Amino acid sequence: MKYWDRKIICEQLDKKLQPLRTLGELGIPPQGWIKSIREALNISSRQLGKKAGIDQSRISRLENAEKNGNLKLSSLQKIAQALNMKFVYGFVSKNTLEQLLREQALKIARKRLKRLNDTMLLEKQTLSSSDQEKALNNMIDRILIEQPKDFWDEK
Repeated sequence: MKYWDRKIICEQLDKKLQPLRTLGELGIPPQGWIKSIREALNISSRQLGKKAGIDQSRISRLENAEKNGNLKLSSLQKIAQALNMKFVYGFVSKNTLEQLLREQALKIARKRLKRLNDTMLLEKQTLSSSDQEKALNNMIDRILIEQPKDFWDEK
């Protein structure tokens, strides 16, 4: 896929993800969503199990699994349905997708610029700080446009 196509896709996804960023700050309640909502609604694990079509002991196991991060999405969907709720799943980035791409390109560009500077030092040539900044920004743009296969391999 070409850079400009990816850029448009990222922009569209960023628009969809924007409202979720505030949700990402909420975090998960210490006892997990299932138990928190069940207790807030004053539904016993037996009653929730009956609504979900599973036994009471399974509800307890699901609540523990949620706290440990070992819960299947299908289980969460089943519980949400039993609670007459909608289960929502997604990824919430701290930055926009475009910013994530630029940060990765910056890491690659800094390594490339360092190698270039080292070579130029050996030849007793150096770039001024403003020329280095310009070169860095040009490298970032070029890396984003070309996006080499090892783009995400760089750390």
